[in-house]
Amino acid sequence: MFYYKIAIIGNSLSPLTYQSRDRLDPADEVLVPLKSAQKNAIVLGEVQKPSFVCKCILEKRGFFSDIQFKLMKFISNYYVCSMGEACGIFTSFTSNDSFSTTPFRCKERLTLSSEQKNIKEKIKSQALSLLFGDTGSGKTEIYISLMLEELEKGNSVIFLMPEISLTPQMKKRLSKYFGDLVAIWHSKISKKKKQSILHDLQKGKIRVIAGARSALFLPIKNLSLIIVDEEHDESYKSSSNPRYNARDLSLMYGKISSARVVLGSGTPSLTSFSKLPFFRLEGTYFKSHKSFIYENAHNQITPFMLSRIENALSQNYQVIIFVPTRANFKYLTCKECGENIKCPFCEVGMSLHSKLNALKCHYCNFTLKIPNQCPNCKDQILEANRIGTAQIAKELQEIFTDKNIQIFDRDEVKTQKALKSTLKDFNDKKIHILVGTQMLSKGHDYHGVALSVILGIDSILATGDYRSREKALSLSIQVAGRAGRKGKGEVFIQTQNEEFFKTYMEDYEKFLKDELTFRKNLYPPYKKLLCLKISHTKEQVCQEITNELVNFIKTLPFEMELVGYGVSNISKIASKYRYEILLRSSSAKPLIQAAFTCKRPFVQADMDPLSFS
Repeated sequence: MFYYKIAIIGNSLSPLTYQSRDRLDPADEVLVPLKSAQKNAIVLGEVQKPSFVCKCILEKRGFFSDIQFKLMKFISNYYVCSMGEACGIFTSFTSNDSFSTTPFRCKERLTLSSEQKNIKEKIKSQALSLLFGDTGSGKTEIYISLMLEELEKGNSVIFLMPEISLTPQMKKRLSKYFGDLVAIWHSKISKKKKQSILHDLQKGKIRVIAGARSALFLPIKNLSLIIVDEEHDESYKSSSNPRYNARDLSLMYGKISSARVVLGSGTPSLTSFSKLPFFRLEGTYFKSHKSFIYENAHNQITPFMLSRIENALSQNYQVIIFVPTRANFKYLTCKECGENIKCPFCEVGMSLHSKLNALKCHYCNFTLKIPNQCPNCKDQILEANRIGTAQIAKELQEIFTDKNIQIFDRDEVKTQKALKSTLKDFNDKKIHILVGTQMLSKGHDYHGVALSVILGIDSILATGDYRSREKALSLSIQVAGRAGRKGKGEVFIQTQNEEFFKTYMEDYEKFLKDELTFRKNLYPPYKKLLCLKISHTKEQVCQEITNELVNFIKTLPFEMELVGYGVSNISKIASKYRYEILLRSSSAKPLIQAAFTCKRPFVQADMDPLSFS
């Protein structure tokens, strides 16, 4: 009889000991009994016979590769979670059959410019690199060329994108060059389709997996290249345990597996810019010219803005309008007492949805009929604030009655089918004006757009976040990049911070260099951050845990700084009160030590946090 330490997959339990008649290897996936259920588990290693009676392992189900196992251990340590939780994001190998390494020959011709060829060769000289290419400069052509070279050697490739960038356009583009060798992986595909992809992936019938962050954890053989497009995008960071960042894990994956890793963006994160060798691809692939217009106003439709829209439409061009808020209005506010009408389960104002005749919480989805009086002071004068996509579209439709105006946000575009339909109609010029949230900025090619309008960007700039300048500017440049992809384009920005945007909109590299100076000795990339998140249904319990942890942290001998602690920016979500503690250090090690030392019920560790709401 053999005895093994195992971790229950997807569970925070500490490792358990089981017995088996068969010899197993570390990283084998097995089925084990746990109380009255049967659970998938991973073998961590063999141990001596314990003094207590063990349950038997029921069967072997598959295995994880050595590379996957090493990456799990890294995730468990760095992101402060159990091995079971780390393993839960991976998919195991179910077959060890022979893998097809037949060299791929592409039938489509791909032509690179001399500059693209030059940058491609530079990328090939580095194990890890950043392709810093302006929006529309031709980054995708370089990616595809690099991928084709690896497939010609019989190797495999992972191509990561934010989920919203997995558009029909991108699928069509990849299929054009890779045919049946490519598969798209994201949360919306069916279980049956996923099983088919996993089968073909292990056989080598699929050798390019393009997908959202979860694609990084699939059972893939002969991996030689990982590309992370739009590497600055926050959707690469998981908001639940383990709170990993797929961009950062891609770099670690590359070091463990010796695969080349290429990060790419038109507005790279400051961390990637400062830590990786970068190669600059400037200008646009197609000839184009942009002009920038600024208006000192705040998130509203103005005569000046309308005149620019009218000008574009009169020349048979299309318009996109960015608004950071969904719904008709972000808040409904009492004019008497100044209180926003808040969700009873979350400490946030509810958004006004005229179509639903309701207020809706964008955190827990609770809806409430629009009240006729303030629940706080009973006054009947309520005012809508912070205009959203639906209201902008409604008001523009009343002005441009003969034009087709559509909304492009998560409320309206809920499925891949809706996304495909909307983008097709827009590219077929059936839609004249597209009003949307940051979904507009995600790698879509709009060849008929002559005007990009950016509203409400000051609300992002004003958030209490050390990355607010980076977020606001990056988003503005991404949206601006959708205008004038071919030919002339105009970018209309409504802001009361004109000087900031004028300085950097056409020189993001200058912004990154200046921002490095601002962050020195305070924030990443110079410092590492750890956020301890405390949540409980009783606020008093949150306070007690926070105070106990703060006092404990002050006694720890680790080289780190307690930046601050207290109630989170959003103090309650889904009936749970929220507190946090922010720690800072020059290296990750003391923060990881502190996080493991501070492990408690109702406490989660967020290493390298991106969200401070």
